[in-house]
Amino acid sequence: MTTAHDAKSAQSRRVRSQQSLMGAQRQQIIGLLMIVSALLLIVAPWIAGYPDTAKDAHRNELGVGVIVLLIAAARFIWYPGKWPDLVVLLAGAWMIAAPWALSTQKTAVFDGTQVMDVAVGIVLVVLAGISLLMLKLSERHGDRQ
Repeated sequence: MTTAHDAKSAQSRRVRSQQSLMGAQRQQIIGLLMIVSALLLIVAPWIAGYPDTAKDAHRNELGVGVIVLLIAAARFIWYPGKWPDLVVLLAGAWMIAAPWALSTQKTAVFDGTQVMDVAVGIVLVVLAGISLLMLKLSERHGDRQ
């Protein structure tokens, strides 16, 4: 014979389990979107056929893309903490600032690199911000998975 306390405890465990599953799904969706953004940074110069005028920008895209790709792929293996999200946030902020920091806006031929860098940077900043917010909320509720 179960008591009301046992039934309430079982229901509480079920709710926590559902919240954990939804949190994990959200983390995987964010990880997948980060992977898509990273792959875009890595392959865009070859797909779009950018001219050779902005080699620094292409190296920058490749470097940031590889870093974000590795961090995003790790999200599927380990529970992401605060530091990976902060690295992605900084990478996104760098991608937003990169056209001006690398002076690619002064190239003779506009090849779309600047627009893509800023757009992907904004996406990365938003995704990292959402992930950090979700981490904070899950810690507040005592749910880490």
